[in-house]
Amino acid sequence: MSTTAQAPSRTIDRPPPAERVLTRPQQRRHLAGFSMIEVLISISIVSVLMTSVMFSLQASFHAYQETTESASRDTIARLTMNALLSMVRTGSEFGPVPYNVITSPIVESDYIEFITARGDYVRVEYVEDDTTLYVVIDPDGEAQREVLASGVLPVYDEETRLPPFTLHYVVGPRLYRVTIDLMFGEDSAVDLSQEGSMTDPIRLVSSVMPRNN
Repeated sequence: MSTTAQAPSRTIDRPPPAERVLTRPQQRRHLAGFSMIEVLISISIVSVLMTSVMFSLQASFHAYQETTESASRDTIARLTMNALLSMVRTGSEFGPVPYNVITSPIVESDYIEFITARGDYVRVEYVEDDTTLYVVIDPDGEAQREVLASGVLPVYDEETRLPPFTLHYVVGPRLYRVTIDLMFGEDSAVDLSQEGSMTDPIRLVSSVMPRNN
């Protein structure tokens, strides 16, 4: 019976991996943070980004501001005009009246007066110095003056100021038609601007014929 001799196993002892030894300059670079140049570059980039964001926010705020002012001004202008048209349409006994309705049937005035549908004697007058439209109740008695609209600008045709109320009369004298010409600008009561008004004024011209005159 034959036996086969097995070779004894050998283990190879390998030396452990050598550790990387850093020199002092390498150690300093390994432990150091950002350099001054890197910090300055980072600060510059952040500053540029922040400036861009601030400009974007400012542009958005100005756009919102302008839209809000324009919408508020347009709303006040149209509400004021509609209120005047309604009062004239339902009013009676209008003034001022012309001296001679045949030769001068048209009266241009800064005010219009009439009797309302409720029987009140009312005068609507424009004061240029105040840029304000007032409603005066019972002007010949204990006058009650209230602001109808502020920021009402004078209207000019070249160098001539145009009165806001043009009254057309026929024989009677009887009021045939009223033309109202108003320009609405910045209203201090609702102005949101920190640097003045940024929107153009709006001019409204309307005509109305009274029903009960």
